[in-house]
Amino acid sequence: MQALGLGGKIGYGIGDFGLNLYWQSILVFIVFFHVDVLGLSAWTAGVCFFIAGLWDAAMDPLMGTLSDKARSRWGQYRPFILLGAVPLAGAFTLCFSPPSWLVPGSAAMVAFALASHMLLRSCYSVVGIPYSSLTAAITSDTEARASLTGWRMLFAFMGCTAVTALLPLLAAWFGQDGGNGYGPAAAIIGAMSVVALLICGLSVREQARPAVVMPAEAPTGGNGFWAAIGRNGPLLRLMAATLVMQLGLGVLLRNLPYLMKYDLGNAALSGTALPWLTLLGVASVPVWVTVAKRWNKRILWQWGSAVAALGALGLMLGSGLWPTLICLGLVFIGHTAHGVATWSMLPDTVDYGQWRSGRRDEAKIYGIASCVLKLSLGASGIVAGWALDLVGFVPNADQAPQTLEQFRLLAGLLPAAGLAASAALIWRYPLDAQSHRQILGRLAAGA
Repeated sequence: MQALGLGGKIGYGIGDFGLNLYWQSILVFIVFFHVDVLGLSAWTAGVCFFIAGLWDAAMDPLMGTLSDKARSRWGQYRPFILLGAVPLAGAFTLCFSPPSWLVPGSAAMVAFALASHMLLRSCYSVVGIPYSSLTAAITSDTEARASLTGWRMLFAFMGCTAVTALLPLLAAWFGQDGGNGYGPAAAIIGAMSVVALLICGLSVREQARPAVVMPAEAPTGGNGFWAAIGRNGPLLRLMAATLVMQLGLGVLLRNLPYLMKYDLGNAALSGTALPWLTLLGVASVPVWVTVAKRWNKRILWQWGSAVAALGALGLMLGSGLWPTLICLGLVFIGHTAHGVATWSMLPDTVDYGQWRSGRRDEAKIYGIASCVLKLSLGASGIVAGWALDLVGFVPNADQAPQTLEQFRLLAGLLPAAGLAASAALIWRYPLDAQSHRQILGRLAAGA
């Protein structure tokens, strides 16, 4: 097994910087943009987010299948990153550039919002699934994967920090004359991502995978793949934990711009406070990687859930700038552990699945995992919109004190419940460093 050097880790990680310029924009800004700029209702924007998430979720397994079959002199996954970077940037720019003749809030504007969002998700899937699959293709060592994922998360949160700072600031600067400044701002963000993705695609190298020994009873074809998924207990447990965690946190994370604008009374906080909160996540990555290496990834997930739940529950105790920011900081720090755990657990479940079924479905498993993640995120958009409507939210107006109090209550209780459920589900996750090494030894021996 070839050692993974610092250059390889940085080269891989910088790809997630580029991808998270888009992903964080989707999670934090796109519903806000649809409501405050395009004139959609909170419910309609939530439904559009959910439909686009369903479309994206359906794309991911298809991209996984295509990626698993792809072969080229550039490798199995790298060509998708290199060739998809520019179309992805174009789709992102279009998403924030509605035609001037569309009437805000009209059916045509709703159609534009949904279609452009679906196009962006499609282009993202073409690049994102092969990129994520590279983790299993670069190294088979579980501790090296934790380290690699740590570098990935560092750059991912740098991307989050960059876009939460730059997108609203650039949009405000380009929109000084009263026009839509988000379009040119998105074009600049897209150009930054293209550079990062090209650096990643040109610098990483795919290594030989563990040999696939296909016993006579190994399931084949599409039905065989689903049968193999059904036997992959660690993967199913991880996906269930991801689902409930994202559904719970969605009420808070999807509505952060509203919390900043209407509760704290400062819309500019989306461009100033959110980057600092994201930097807290960046700073916590080495700590979480150490937890994963010293103990295991299951403990990592549970500690992260506890820290994030503490922050969410703290939001219910009172408002004010600094108490809110401290609680949000705890949420961001805890949620960072979920990212480190998820993307370092997944390649281990690929090896487990091969051992259990005789099949190796790297990109397909990443496609299924991404499908579940995006379904949960799409559903969280619905839940977030429902929460706003439930508490009586009115766009572009002063909110009633009761509305703000009820929103904080939901933003604390629902995330805490989802995080507790996810920690319970992950409690019996069976793969640690020792058991994973045993699985690799059995694969190498053909057992």
